[in-house]
Amino acid sequence: MKKKKFFGSFLIKYLEGQGKTLLLLGVFFISNIVLQILSPQVLSNFIDSAEGGKSIKYVIFLVFVYMVTILINMVGDVCESYFAKSFGLKITNLLKKDVLHHFLKIDMKHHENWTSGEMISRLDEDAEGLSSYFYMLIFKLVGSTLLMTGVLIVLAMKNQIIALSMVVFSVVSIWIFKTIQEYGMSLYVKRSAAISKFNGIMKEKIDNAVEIRTNGADRYSIHKLNEAMKSRFKESLPAGMMYSRLWSASTILEAVVTILSLGIAVVLWDKGFITVGTVYLIYTYTELVFYRLQDFKRYLTSLQTSKAGLIRVKELLDMETSIEEGTLEIRTRDITVTVNNLTFGYYENNSILNNICFELKSGERLGIMGGTGSGKTTLAKIVARLYEFKHGEILLNGISVKKLKGESLRGAIAYCTQEVQFLHGTLRNNITLYNERFSDKDILHAIKQMGLIQWFEKFPKGLDTYLDMGENNVSAGEAQLISIIRLFLMNPAIVILDEISSRLDYVTEQRILSALDVLTQNRTVITIAHKVTALRWTDSIMILKDGTIVEYGRKENLEKDKTSRFYSLCRAMELESEVAENEKEGVS
Repeated sequence: MKKKKFFGSFLIKYLEGQGKTLLLLGVFFISNIVLQILSPQVLSNFIDSAEGGKSIKYVIFLVFVYMVTILINMVGDVCESYFAKSFGLKITNLLKKDVLHHFLKIDMKHHENWTSGEMISRLDEDAEGLSSYFYMLIFKLVGSTLLMTGVLIVLAMKNQIIALSMVVFSVVSIWIFKTIQEYGMSLYVKRSAAISKFNGIMKEKIDNAVEIRTNGADRYSIHKLNEAMKSRFKESLPAGMMYSRLWSASTILEAVVTILSLGIAVVLWDKGFITVGTVYLIYTYTELVFYRLQDFKRYLTSLQTSKAGLIRVKELLDMETSIEEGTLEIRTRDITVTVNNLTFGYYENNSILNNICFELKSGERLGIMGGTGSGKTTLAKIVARLYEFKHGEILLNGISVKKLKGESLRGAIAYCTQEVQFLHGTLRNNITLYNERFSDKDILHAIKQMGLIQWFEKFPKGLDTYLDMGENNVSAGEAQLISIIRLFLMNPAIVILDEISSRLDYVTEQRILSALDVLTQNRTVITIAHKVTALRWTDSIMILKDGTIVEYGRKENLEKDKTSRFYSLCRAMELESEVAENEKEGVS
């Protein structure tokens, strides 16, 4: 019952506000049904008129009416199909938008449960089920039901015995098809899950093709892919067998209905109860009923596949985020960030952060350092609200982040990582992420302000230059520059930079640091870095070890304190730089 309510509410939700389109579709829908019922009667009348010796003009007139009826029916059928599928695509895109919006709101722990390929299957292929569900249910199954009802009414007017026989036959046929399909529902769900998992593994192997080859993981990767392929085949085969069961049932039923209808019609004609034209009408209507029953067979298969996808979409929509969200908004750029006794772990009894405390006044800039696994990135993600925390508090101007609207919080805080996500599109699209609020003038102004005009001029078509990571026409450093321009356009009050220059060469790093000099002005900034050079604009330094703050203070004070960890790090990096310079001079 819950599933029926779910699918019903799904349709109602996305059909609201579509009255004009539905009215137009309804006109084509009803007209086609009427014409399909009417055209056989015209031909039946033609047969009886020709046999009864009616005038040639009347017979020709009936032929003309039949041809016009068929022509209008064909045009109407094309129009119905076109508008129905276009409408289905429209409501499907609305569903995809809602699913994507929900997916982006849930916390990262849910994201980590699927590969990107599996997620794409849910967001795209499974959501397509709404279009198929709407088209199959409304325009095919409902249409077939109305057509069969109309045909049976006409047959009852001709002969009640045949009509009653067809009613019994139709009910039995639908029950057989439905029973087989209901049995196969779980099989279709399992098949969809297996296909989704296979797509995820396939995409993973493609994305990491270089690492797989260079590290000799070919055999293992092929083994995993083979296992996923076997699983897909194992789940797909039983689902595919459903069609053979339906085909067998359909073949038997077709033989039964043909013998039944023709047998009764011949007997009635022989007794003189009906004319030859009526025999033709009975046979044609019987075939029409059986074709509609076959539609039930075909469309039930598609409908069950669509329902399987929508069930998986529902599972995603039912997935609740653990991130608390309130109703308050941040309406100022002067934001003080306060973190009190923050403790966090991805799993129970496994703390990554322990009693973290610090405060950043508006416009103050904090640098965070620490070894691998010290909790730097975890802290950044918690502040950016990608994960929920249970112990401690994070305050913006004294207000808990749990009481703020998610949209308002995202507008105030921007989080930039070293892994820049790219789109296959123009430079403009990759900078704006399709946000039409930003004009070309705004983009060029940002590029100029950040001193990147010389870099920008290397793109042959400017903002219209098409970027494709697969063709390697954008380096990791250039990708970071694009992400920094994005941040500049977004104009957030708080910026979190997570190791964005750790893997870059010296020249590219300096270009990015120069751009960041502009970006970090008059903003509250949290910078995570291994290199001291990447912290040149910071006011305070925090050093983490095993999720605990082991040093925290003003940068200028720590630089002078020879007992501080930061002083030791600065001195160690100075020695590394001197050694590198000496080696360079020795080579020259």
